[in-house]
Amino acid sequence: MSTVPSTIDPSTNESVRQVHGALRGALRTATGWIQWLVVAVSFWIAIALPLAYLPLLATGFTGGEALLFAGLIGANGVAFVVGHGHEPRSIRG
Repeated sequence: MSTVPSTIDPSTNESVRQVHGALRGALRTATGWIQWLVVAVSFWIAIALPLAYLPLLATGFTGGEALLFAGLIGANGVAFVVGHGHEPRSIRG
């Protein structure tokens, strides 16, 4: 019958720490990119969404279009709040 050693091999422990650190760094990078993407997309949605108001305003509200218009206003507000921190790069560089 064999017994399990009571100590952990230091080289194995160091390898586990390195892998753990690398995974934490990769997760932090991925989280940063996802957050940047959500903010950037929200920013551009907040800019483009008012174009959807134009046909509704031009034809007037009949039936469920008033509810659609209110939904568009609400979605634009959410996109504005979420995308507020985005700073697009200047085209001029």
